[in-house]
Amino acid sequence: MSVGIAVGPQDRPDAVLRVLLPVVAVVGTVPPALIGPAVPAASPPELVLAGGAVVLAGVGLTAVGVWRLLALGTRVAAGTGLVGAGVLLGEGLAIGREIAPAGWAGPVVGAAGGAIAGAGLLGVIVRWRHRSLAGVPAPRSVRGPLVGAGLVLLVLAVARTSVPAWLVAVGVIAVVLAGLPLLVAHVRAGTPRAALAVDPVVRPPGDLATPGSDDPYATIEVDPPPPVPAAWGPTLRVLHLAGAEPEASAELHRRLGAAGHEVTVLSPRFPGAHDRIEAHGAGMVRWTHPVRRGWTRPGRMLGYVAAAILAARDTRADVVVEELVASPGPLALPRWTTRPVVALATWLPDPEPADRSASLLRLRWWAIRSHRSVVVRSPAAADALAAARSRAHVAVVGEGIDPAALWTAPRRRGDDVVVRVGRLGAGPDVVRPLLYAWARTGPAITGRLVLIGCGAHEAVLRQCAVQLGLGEQVEFAAEPDGDARHARVAAARLAVVPPGAPEKAARAVALEALAVGTPVLGPDTPALREVVPAAVGILVPDRPDPATIAEALLAVHADRERRDAAAVRGPRLARAHDLDVLAGQIADVYLAAVTRGAMGRDGRLVRH
Repeated sequence: MSVGIAVGPQDRPDAVLRVLLPVVAVVGTVPPALIGPAVPAASPPELVLAGGAVVLAGVGLTAVGVWRLLALGTRVAAGTGLVGAGVLLGEGLAIGREIAPAGWAGPVVGAAGGAIAGAGLLGVIVRWRHRSLAGVPAPRSVRGPLVGAGLVLLVLAVARTSVPAWLVAVGVIAVVLAGLPLLVAHVRAGTPRAALAVDPVVRPPGDLATPGSDDPYATIEVDPPPPVPAAWGPTLRVLHLAGAEPEASAELHRRLGAAGHEVTVLSPRFPGAHDRIEAHGAGMVRWTHPVRRGWTRPGRMLGYVAAAILAARDTRADVVVEELVASPGPLALPRWTTRPVVALATWLPDPEPADRSASLLRLRWWAIRSHRSVVVRSPAAADALAAARSRAHVAVVGEGIDPAALWTAPRRRGDDVVVRVGRLGAGPDVVRPLLYAWARTGPAITGRLVLIGCGAHEAVLRQCAVQLGLGEQVEFAAEPDGDARHARVAAARLAVVPPGAPEKAARAVALEALAVGTPVLGPDTPALREVVPAAVGILVPDRPDPATIAEALLAVHADRERRDAAAVRGPRLARAHDLDVLAGQIADVYLAAVTRGAMGRDGRLVRH
């Protein structure tokens, strides 16, 4: 019988059920061989065990009921219920002895009946006191503890036929019951419970947050003029679960902070990472890494998964953002929290195969389909979600580029062709075919091939250039600092993205080249096809032969019309990827998700 009502977070008698019910299952499934010698012959061991388990359950539920009454501040009712339960237990024991005076069966069955009656009495009192007290929270669901107890009972019932197997199962369950809460408590201790630290925060003018609200999840209180509800206020508390690359969206977070929002970024710990709080305008960005130092990479990743789930459930946030990355993969956070969740799909798995089994792949798509709001970086990703039968609201928000590229002043163009090797993260295998193609162009191109930021690969590439007789035609330049790197691209005739370069970096390099008005030559991949139209560049087949690259180099280098079009249209195309523009689009998506999650049945906004 359930005696569940919820009390404040400081009083959690529900935790007793999580331990009590599995213990009852253990007592009820003890193998008869273990207690047979201690039980009189007139008492069946199975009946004694079942009755003992019921007694333990009744007494435990009675204790939970008394605890809840004390938490409600009704000491008289708690004392009355405890006395009544004790009387019923004693009466049941006495009746059992009268019915079957020989052996243990009668007293155990009678005590079981009295214990259940006492628990029922406490349940009635608790329900009565709950209804008579205004403002008490609604009862919490005990489905979780019941499901856990059912699984424990099933495992022990299967192992009951063998005493060693049963003992091993009990040991494993004890480790889980004792060790798992300790692990969760350890991870929870390092996980932020509030979106920001307790330091004073300067609120922007017009912020409608109510600091004294009784609702711990309330950030914005809106008093809309009837009959149309007003929009949400300017401040959102965002919990961003950043996955593997937290710094990739750092500039976007800072712009959200400057707009007055409060962003908490939670990510696995990596070398050089440290917790910090950054103030930007009226908002803040908090970087936190809940897993302690010294763990192995798999350990840090598992710790991050646990911390992410706990943070999504416990952190005071208006919206939770799950960044989808290959490792650890999608976490299906909408199934773990009732808060609005937005998925940021920086990565998507391969399509589900129709002709073979792929359990992990299907599980990942099942987790992605749990989302109802998804942000993708390209229309191709939106099409992939639609093909995977996703029913989410999909918003296409491009990837940001370095803002300095949009503010670079025009330069007098020379004849050089630049390749930003370091920014692309390209190795010798990617750049070497370009050198072979450059050797094929001969004197038709008067400028030099400028390889920027080769780093550790410079010696290998320089040797390759010498072997091809390109010693004077290839320049190896260090990666400039600040605006100088964009000025070098702005003064070039052509920017090249070598085929085989990582798609994410290739897309950013192409957009930054277009931002300074320089035409682009790159591989024909979905990432570049969406940002490099034919009027401002040429796309060659991915992994082409050097002859194809050489032909494209000659075509673009001599095409004055394409160069003029890139100088005019390129900056306009790149401006759509301005971080300020993208931050506004992302904020609109977050606000829409919060609004959908807070819309009541009557069409009015309600607070979580």
